[in-house]
Amino acid sequence: MKIKNFLEIDKDITLIALSYLLNKSKNYLLLNDQIDLNDEITNKLNAIIKKVKNGYPLQYALGRWNFYGLDFITDERALIPRPETELLVEKIIKADIKKEKILDIGTGTGAIAISLAFNLKESLVSGIDISESAIELANENKEKFSLDNVDFFVSDLFSNVFDKYNVLVSNPPYINKKDYQNLDKALFYEPKNALYGGDDGLFFYKKIIGQAKNYLKEDGCLFLEIGYDQRNAIEKLLEENSYANINSYKDYNGFDRIVFAQVKEDIC
Repeated sequence: MKIKNFLEIDKDITLIALSYLLNKSKNYLLLNDQIDLNDEITNKLNAIIKKVKNGYPLQYALGRWNFYGLDFITDERALIPRPETELLVEKIIKADIKKEKILDIGTGTGAIAISLAFNLKESLVSGIDISESAIELANENKEKFSLDNVDFFVSDLFSNVFDKYNVLVSNPPYINKKDYQNLDKALFYEPKNALYGGDDGLFFYKKIIGQAKNYLKEDGCLFLEIGYDQRNAIEKLLEENSYANINSYKDYNGFDRIVFAQVKEDIC
């Protein structure tokens, strides 16, 4: 079949899927829609379109997804990397702080940890997750990018953490009970423990903020991704736990998305 035939079936899915399968831009595909696809690509694309039409996430159907310029292996073992989380990575990379040792809490695919390790060659990055299968996936991604400055291990929050770090970063589960019950069908394919943050969505923030100082060096900084309506609650938690220089940042859609805090004033 020609590209044109698939575009007529579903333009959006076809363009995204073929951009990965053929390693071509969407503009190229649109300008060359008379190209005949071989049987292998045709079968793969048909299978992807069928799965997505049935509610399966496109990222899982493809088995890979781009995050901060890197193509990560993606499947149901871990949360799909989101574009807004790229801002979290960018803030850390560009921040004028010490970054010798970084810990990513709830690493999932390893997207945050690996992106940081890839771009900060002098940093030692660790990623932890309660899920053994997520850690397996993160290690597969580590091997894909041949990185030697990142490692992953199983830990229920800080249960297996015995070191101190310059930076703690986390995109924890933050969907509350009410919102979780109303999620889009496709999101139910993702691990619940990577999405659900308790009745108020703050369960993991309370745990992380309450314990983080025990694992941060004196120059330590904390970066958290948050839900669009959680800034006030999380800033209050940070204040109650005596963090300094608390700041928040909006994402590209204007929603509150990142909260930053320091262990001590005027250190970072």
